[in-house]
Amino acid sequence: MINTKKYNNFINKKGFSTLFIVIIIGTVALSLALTLSTSSLWSIKGSTDTKNANKAKSLTMACAEVALETIRENNNYTGTDNITLDGDSCNYNIINTGGGTRSIVISGESAGVIRKLNINTSSFNPLVISSWQEI
Repeated sequence: MINTKKYNNFINKKGFSTLFIVIIIGTVALSLALTLSTSSLWSIKGSTDTKNANKAKSLTMACAEVALETIRENNNYTGTDNITLDGDSCNYNIINTGGGTRSIVISGESAGVIRKLNINTSSFNPLVISSWQEI
């Protein structure tokens, strides 16, 4: 004859062990899912920031080209101008630094990302750029 007390005790311990293993596996799976979703969100944010930075840089470069073309067309031009492209804006300031030299300060902004550029020219005909640097 089987001792029912020992048998019931064995069944209860087996059920507890199974429940404990299921809880551990569920916790590990949930932790893994949360980690993957969090890292995916950070990756998406990073790629959006990179896209906005590249867009701001392209906008600043386009603004620089407009400023250089302005100097090429009118050697005496000094002043500030604003340009809007695709909803984003940039501005440039052309400063006469004496003789045939000009300093151009350019700033472009896209989705809160600001890129700045400083260009110096050393002559007009032909237009010679002595420095071009991001600031």
